[in-house]
Amino acid sequence: MISLLRRYLRKYLWETVANVVFVIAQVLLQLQVVSMTKVILNKGVKVGDVPVIVNTSVVMLLMTLAMGVSVVIASYMSSRVTACVTFDLQEDIFKKIVSLSQYDYSRFGGSTLMTRATSDVSNIQLFLLNFLRSCLLVPFVIVGLIIATAMISLGLCAILVVAFALTIAFMVLKSKQSIPPFNEYRSSLDRLNVLMREKIEGARSIRAFGRRQYETEKFDAVNRESVDVSLEADYRIYFLTPVALIIMNVAVVVIYYLGSIELQSQIVSISDLILFFQYVTYFISSLALIPFLVNTLPKVVVSVARIREVLDFEETIVNDPKTAPARCDGEITFKNVIFGYDGAKDVIADISFHAKPGTTTAFIGATGSGKSTIMYLLDRMYDPTFGEIFVDGVDVRDMDLEALRSRISFASQKTLVLQDTVYNNIAMGDETITRDDAKACCDVTMFSEVLDHLDNGLDSEMAQGGMNVSGGQKQRLSLARAIARDAEIYVFDDTFSALDLKTEAMVRKSIKERLAGRTVIMVAQKISTIRDADNIIVLEKGRIAAQGTHGELLATCPVYQEIYESQDYGQEGGEANG
Repeated sequence: MISLLRRYLRKYLWETVANVVFVIAQVLLQLQVVSMTKVILNKGVKVGDVPVIVNTSVVMLLMTLAMGVSVVIASYMSSRVTACVTFDLQEDIFKKIVSLSQYDYSRFGGSTLMTRATSDVSNIQLFLLNFLRSCLLVPFVIVGLIIATAMISLGLCAILVVAFALTIAFMVLKSKQSIPPFNEYRSSLDRLNVLMREKIEGARSIRAFGRRQYETEKFDAVNRESVDVSLEADYRIYFLTPVALIIMNVAVVVIYYLGSIELQSQIVSISDLILFFQYVTYFISSLALIPFLVNTLPKVVVSVARIREVLDFEETIVNDPKTAPARCDGEITFKNVIFGYDGAKDVIADISFHAKPGTTTAFIGATGSGKSTIMYLLDRMYDPTFGEIFVDGVDVRDMDLEALRSRISFASQKTLVLQDTVYNNIAMGDETITRDDAKACCDVTMFSEVLDHLDNGLDSEMAQGGMNVSGGQKQRLSLARAIARDAEIYVFDDTFSALDLKTEAMVRKSIKERLAGRTVIMVAQKISTIRDADNIIVLEKGRIAAQGTHGELLATCPVYQEIYESQDYGQEGGEANG
């Protein structure tokens, strides 16, 4: 935990040092104000010297004002440091998440990454703010008070030190015991978030199948489990504050008793004893901050461990550029590529093909035959288990990842629609894409028909997940985003499936004209989508069953013939509709 905080606090060293300096000033001024009580008693009240009382009171007032200024400055510095550290931490987590490959991302899961980037960071933010603002006072106060009380009475000071040591020992013990249940609580919170996300995204299906009661009971069970784990974790630290108060109050009673004895024996004066009791009061009030620190410490330890697990995660896809392609044609070559997910048998095997610039290569096959996996391998979301993938004659593993992906415009089968304007959904932060470019792309994909019904055109706000448009309209927006990029390779992973035949034919024709001379890779379930491709690759159980043109496959490939017949293209009407 300390190493992580030190890593981020180092950037704001001067602000942190300034915070510590003003905290120390605050403690020294407070101790000086308290000690001046003895001056008023001995040199003012005892001899009846009113000017001494007034002058000392004025000095105490000025010191109090100075202490107030120190508190304000220290609070500002602590807030600034905490806000900056939180910003940097969340930014680094976000950068790490977006850099994860598909495989690495799936090892964590979206829900737990969201929890770590929000809830766990909030735990650290709350701890750091209170530590810099309040808890940092405690060690300086304790050291200062021990020195001040020792100068009055070593015996009474020893009682204070023993009570403090017992309190700290008990708190540390209970804090260590609470770390495992808090770790389990964070894990249960991840499971709860996964379930919550599933139920929200699947709300329509749940209502359609009449399973609201079942899903509610299922959620309640997981929610109850999370509550029980939380209570068990909190139970371990319930006794911190009461036990600390009991120990310190017992110490106060003992100090009062022994102090009265020392007063009667004239070991200490009445002014010394009053001053000592003021120190003890200040000591106890400062010690009240420790239970809060110890209460939050186990949660922060767990949160820091979870965040470090993400930040220090060694990615399986390593960006180690060795060679840059000498040309930018978009030529693709797969040589004997084999790939299998972790712990699973090979998903694809012996995949070899060559896609030239200016041609369209299409993939078709049953669900689970490995079509999308090949697309992910091309974009280097995964690395092949065996074999080689070349883009413009260079192995993709030897290319810079950013350079590789800048050559590829990828339209995924899962349509992404951001809660933003239509223009921003198309440009995706690319300043080279003008509004005219975005409008032209909408015309190509026929999304302009949707724009005509929106109040603000390209400036119209899209709902989260594209809930204000249909599935086909979302796909047309996704296609507009893909063709808006200036790339050498365009990948369309089943992005025409929600379009009707007439719209699909018109959109495909327009896209073909716009992308003339570029390398196009398509994945589809419908033969009508790919029949005009220069090379169609038929996949069966992760292997290439055949490849060729539509006419060649129709004559020689039984798998392709079966797909063709299942889609009713053998009938006269089917050919016409295709």
